[in-house]
Formats: sequence, C-alpha cells, structure tokens
Amino acid sequence: MTIADTHLDDTFALEAITTTARRLRLRDLLVARPGWLTVVTPAASMDRPLSGATRWESARPPIREHLLLVTAHGPSADDIADALARGRQAEVSAVVVRTGCLPPDVETTAGVPILALAHHVSWDDLMGLMGALTGALRLGAAGVTTTAGGLFDLADSAALALDGTVVVVDSESRVLAYACTPTVDSETAHTILTRNALPAVQSRRVPAWRRRGATWVDAPGTEQRRLIAPIIVGDRLAGHVILTPGVETPDFAPRMLDDVAAVAAAWFIDERIPADDEDALRTELLRGLLTESSALEVITDRLGRPPTGQWRLLCLAAHRESAGGGLHPTMGPAAVERVLARSMRMLNPHSATTMIGDVACALIPHTPGSGSRKFAEVFRQRAAATLGATLVACLAPPLSTADEIRNEYQSLRQAVNLLATRANATTEDLSELRPHVLIAQLASIAAAHPALLSGSLDLLRRDESNRGAEYLDTLLSWFDAGCDASRAAATLRLHRNTFRYRLDRIEKLCAVQLSDPVQRFTLEMQVRILALNGGW
Repeated sequence: MTIADTHLDDTFALEAITTTARRLRLRDLLVARPGWLTVVTPAASMDRPLSGATRWESARPPIREHLLLVTAHGPSADDIADALARGRQAEVSAVVVRTGCLPPDVETTAGVPILALAHHVSWDDLMGLMGALTGALRLGAAGVTTTAGGLFDLADSAALALDGTVVVVDSESRVLAYACTPTVDSETAHTILTRNALPAVQSRRVPAWRRRGATWVDAPGTEQRRLIAPIIVGDRLAGHVILTPGVETPDFAPRMLDDVAAVAAAWFIDERIPADDEDALRTELLRGLLTESSALEVITDRLGRPPTGQWRLLCLAAHRESAGGGLHPTMGPAAVERVLARSMRMLNPHSATTMIGDVACALIPHTPGSGSRKFAEVFRQRAAATLGATLVACLAPPLSTADEIRNEYQSLRQAVNLLATRANATTEDLSELRPHVLIAQLASIAAAHPALLSGSLDLLRRDESNRGAEYLDTLLSWFDAGCDASRAAATLRLHRNTFRYRLDRIEKLCAVQLSDPVQRFTLEMQVRILALNGGW
C-alpha cells in the first residue's frame, strides 16, 4: 500500500481529494471481502460511487452515495419498502439488508441497488470495512489488501508520509508491524525488540469509549511525545497506531494517523475470540475448582487423567523486588492469564492456569521423581521472562482429590507470600515451608486478635530505647539457633558471655523461665509472629 498526501488546505475528507483521484465504487466493496455481500439487483448498477455508510433510521434522512444499512432485526416489509423509497430518493449507493429479509419480487421494483449481508458478518464489521476503504482512499491508496505484509506496507507508507516511526500494536500492545526512520529513539527500539508497547505510553492510550481519535501523549521516561490513534472495529478497541514524530512531521499528522488507524482496522475485522477458547475455558475451570464452584472431574475430563492419577498445584507471585509490583504492572489480569496459559500450554498441553487476586495458579500432572520440581522451575523462569517480572513459586505435593487441592491452595498462597519477602526469588516445595506457613497462619490469626501477643514480651515491645529491640533480636537468634547460645552469639557477632547476660536479663525483666518448655514455646511463637507481622 502506498500513501499519498491528498490534503488540500489541511482538509481531511473525501471531498479534499483532487478531481483526478480515483473514486470508491460499489464494486470495490464487493471485491474487498468476497462472500460478505450478495448482489440482489442487476450487476450493472455496481459502478455507483460510494463515500460512506449510514444506518437506516426513520427519523434520519439517508445520505447521498452512502450505503443505507437496514440493521433492524427482522424488519417488516413496510420498513424495507420505506428504506428503499427513501434511499432511491436520496440517491444512495445501495441499500443493504440481511440475507433472507427481502419480501418476494422486491428487487425488480426497488429502483436502487440492493445488497444482502451474509449472516456470519456483523454490521460493525461492514462499517469497519467501509471505514478502511474510505480511509485508504483519503490516503491515496487504491485499496486494502489484508495480507501479512500489507500491514508492514501500511506502516512503511505512513512513516514516509509523516516523517516518523510508526508502530502498529494490537489490544494487548503486542507489536504487529512497524516502520522506522533512519534514527530511532531507545524507547521505540525497546518496544520493537520486546514486541510490547512502552508501559508508560500503554497506560495513556486512548480508551475505546472516548472515540476522540489521535491524541498526543507525554509519557514519563520517554524522550519525546507520541501520537496515538485507536484502531476501532465496531464497539471494540482492536489496537493502536503509535507515531514517534520526526523533524518534518506535518501539522495534519493526527488526521492522517486517524485514517491509517481506520485502514489498519481491516486487519482486525475478522478477528474473533472463539466461543470455546480452550485457554479461557481451562482458566475458568481451574478457578472454579479452587473456589469450590466446580468439580475436579470436570477439569480432568478436559485435561485428561494423569498417568499417575495425581496432580501438582503450583502457585506463583511477584517477588518484593519486582519492578512496579504485581505479576505485571501495566498488563491487566486477563492479559496476564492469557500469557501464562499460552506459556504453560506450550510446556504441557495437559495443564491449566488461572489468576486469583495477585497469585497465579497452575494445575499440572504429577511426574514421579524430580520431574515436577524441574518443570515448575522452568515455568517460573519462562513466565518471569515473558512478563518482565521477578517471580517466586511454590509446588504442592501430589494431590488426588478436589479437597486436597483446595486445602493446599490456601497453604500455597501463604507460602508464596513468604517467599516473596526473602532475598532471592526461587521455586520451593511446600513440604519444606510448612513450618513457616503454620507460623504465618498463626500470625494472621494474631493480627485479628492482638491480645494473643500480650504477656511476657509487653515490657520489651513498649521499651522506647534500643534495648527492647536488642533483646527481641537476641531471642529470635536464640530460637533460630535451636537454643544454642554460642551459635546465636556468633550470628549477632556478640561474645558468648554478653549473649548469656542478655538471656538472663530477659528472664528477669519478662518474668519467664527459658528452661521451662511451655514458656519457651509460647515465647518463641510470640516472637516469630511479631517478626512476621512487621517486627518490633
């Protein structure tokens, strides 16, 4: 596709095209999407000029050289007769009805071309195609060829006409096509190499409902402004066209980029999410299993029963050092789910993933030996690379029933929250973290019932000097060292006698006997819960 500047006095409309320019004809619409429209009236009338499309409404007059779309569901014979009469009077290009809606013999008396729209094509798709054809004409192009290379041709032509870098992305900000000027800024280069639009620009894209066309945005962290035009198909936001302007970018760039977006819509018209999208179905089945709204048998029928008859549940969460927080700071939960589902399906087709809150979950068949653990680590690393986040993961033991899976799911959530606070992002087995998970569960109970932490440690907790914190650190180190004073002293880099003196002072100040098993256990539980709930 080649774009030419057809603007006269910065006017952007079909009327601004020079008289020698080629006009859009009804036949161009027919050949643009074979099988969409059936010619009801004689084909000799297909040479009529075409400049747009209008939905038929009894209160609104038709527009000359437009398609008149009778979109009403099951229109009556009187409605069709009225549309034909008014269309003939207004000299519309053609009247379009749904296949099978015409009364008998009406085509012989219509006096205006009639086209029948196939049932598998929506009215929004037809309007989108008209927008693409008229947009292409305003850009000086002969038509729209929706081949794989055609989208790159469109980007190339737009970049030349606008003297800038043009990037076409879909609704999830994945780069589909681009064209660069000789000099490309680092942000645009990063966008192209990672196949994902800049998060700073992505968060400021024009929402579909605003319909305000191309908009200049100032994105933090970028060297210059971007011009972003939404690609609209019906009521759906299909993607965006992003322009990084150059020195000679014209003032009418917003209007031209709107037409580029209108033409690009032709590549998205046929895009549909299948009703039985496998990834989405598995996601909902697993979410239902974990929230007790569906049975294990249902998801087993979909995924297939594991050879061992057992499953492994894996949970992932963002590490505390992950930039922006969350699994992906700019990508919505639905988009994250699709990314995770796609990654998991490529690794194991008999698996399912879902998102519940800020935790991602995966159900995978159990493999004897260390196979499941290795698989979990591979998936964690691949998901982290795909999402651009630092992730932690925890793997449950082999599970056989729905109740076991749900019970372990709660423990896994606690486990990944613990792993997220550690220094390094890793994949761990739940069996290795159970004691820590138990303390975390007790900590959550204590947070709701603060009185459980009252008692011997009150004096140390309320001490405003450093002494209280030092003594609590002493106790925690002692418990971590298995009540071995020498090891604990080495951890705190204290002399053994100094450490033992602190223990003696704690016994006197708190009125406890550390040699008593019950008192020692109670004190350790309180210290560890305090540490988990934010420390002292």
